[in-house]
Amino acid sequence: MMPKRFTQGALAPALRPVLAWLAAATLAAVLSALALLAALWALVQFVADLGIGWVITALGLWVVGASMASLASWLSHRAEADFAARLRRQLASHLVRLPASTLARQGSDALRRLVSDDIAALHHMTAHLPSEIAIFAIVPPASIALLLAMAGPAALWALLPGVLAALYYLVWMPRVSARHGAERMRVMGDITTAVDDYARGIRIHRLYGVQSGALAAYHDAAGRFTRGMVAWVGKVATPAAVAVALLQAAATFAIAYAVTGAHDAAALAAALFFSLAIVTPALRLGHGLDYVAAGRAAAGRLAALLQEPALPAGAAPLPEGAPELTVKDAVLAVDGRRLLDGLQHRFAPGTLTAVTGPSGAGKTTLLRVLAGLEPLDEGAILLAGTDIAALGAQARQSACLFIPQGGDVLPATVRENLALSAPDACDECMVEALARARIDVSLEADAMRLSGGERQRVGLARAFLAPAPVILIDEPTSALDDATATRLVMALRVLTHERGLTLVMVTHDLALAACADVRLDLKPAMQPEVQP
Repeated sequence: MMPKRFTQGALAPALRPVLAWLAAATLAAVLSALALLAALWALVQFVADLGIGWVITALGLWVVGASMASLASWLSHRAEADFAARLRRQLASHLVRLPASTLARQGSDALRRLVSDDIAALHHMTAHLPSEIAIFAIVPPASIALLLAMAGPAALWALLPGVLAALYYLVWMPRVSARHGAERMRVMGDITTAVDDYARGIRIHRLYGVQSGALAAYHDAAGRFTRGMVAWVGKVATPAAVAVALLQAAATFAIAYAVTGAHDAAALAAALFFSLAIVTPALRLGHGLDYVAAGRAAAGRLAALLQEPALPAGAAPLPEGAPELTVKDAVLAVDGRRLLDGLQHRFAPGTLTAVTGPSGAGKTTLLRVLAGLEPLDEGAILLAGTDIAALGAQARQSACLFIPQGGDVLPATVRENLALSAPDACDECMVEALARARIDVSLEADAMRLSGGERQRVGLARAFLAPAPVILIDEPTSALDDATATRLVMALRVLTHERGLTLVMVTHDLALAACADVRLDLKPAMQPEVQP
């Protein structure tokens, strides 16, 4: 009942533990449907002989059916919630092990939709589809068998409206919706992204109005959504009206009365009760097919991401000795463009190295490679003689602290942001680190309310706290004035000498690069020149 990409693909580790729960939920749903069908049969028997026992039997079967339906709903939704939680953890675990270039290719909006919207889109396929398929496979044949036994073959004509309506919902409607569904989901994603972007930069958008930026993107996406919805409704409105008319009791009951009116009351009751038995399961399944199409697309995107190759990782511990970082014949191409071409360099302990070069020379990429966040096509990165690709994930994180460009902070207090690098650091140590980073702010302050320069310095304060022997910093002073930037770089140099660290800093400011112990000048796809 579940697609192979669920049970055998990348999503299988999250789904397998809940398959037993889903099977139990499906069984309970089928038993509920059969109990309700049996209750109708008991009512037909009551019409035949008017015995009170048949009424009691029908009431008992209805209670059993309702109880089993409640149990099925609880079991299926519990299984779905467990599956979604497992899948989110699996996805998060995989994301932290993906190369930086893979994450950049996906984009932040696409990743946000993957971990939230796409997992939510699997709800119907997991919690509802198995039981709906099972009920559709069992209940209509059982209903037809009872109808034949109690009213004869002529009563099958009463099923004609339901069959025609079921064909509309199960065959024609999904085909039409499939052509519009993918575009509708894409446009809805564009609307969500535009609203999110506008909310983040609302002050800027107020200044520049609706002709540019996120607000204009929102209006464009909303217009496309409206036009697409109108086109879709125009195609399905008339057939849908016909299908709804066929599903009305008047259509089915008229045929049932016409073909069984000459029979006894029991046969007429059977034709009336069981003539709609094929319709209800078909409707439940048909209404869910739109969700199934969206779920299959979401499952495909999630599986594709989970199949992206992760960063290489071994089991070697953090090597002993001085944190000498060596780049050996490094070759790396990103999106077909070679950024590193046979690079060789030794980053000595106790030195601050400034990496300079024109935009696109691969400076930030080099930092990611040194941090183990981007695998090389050829060559190796050695830390104290050990290839960083052979280090365990925990050892690699302990070895290198990578502080990216910008003022990215978590929506939390300054203390909680600093604790990312030093969870055991005391308040006095954190205050001292902030002072060395040239920022005077309370540990209880909301980091998101700080200015860009203040947030950047909160990030840099982590360098003064972290126990990592290798610190990699990308454009640490891009949001600071010249005087503050110079003092901060000198403080980093003092830290490097005091603790014997290997500190690598990317900068475009040649004056700041002159403050470093070593300058590494990268040139696009060429062996760089090293200047002492």
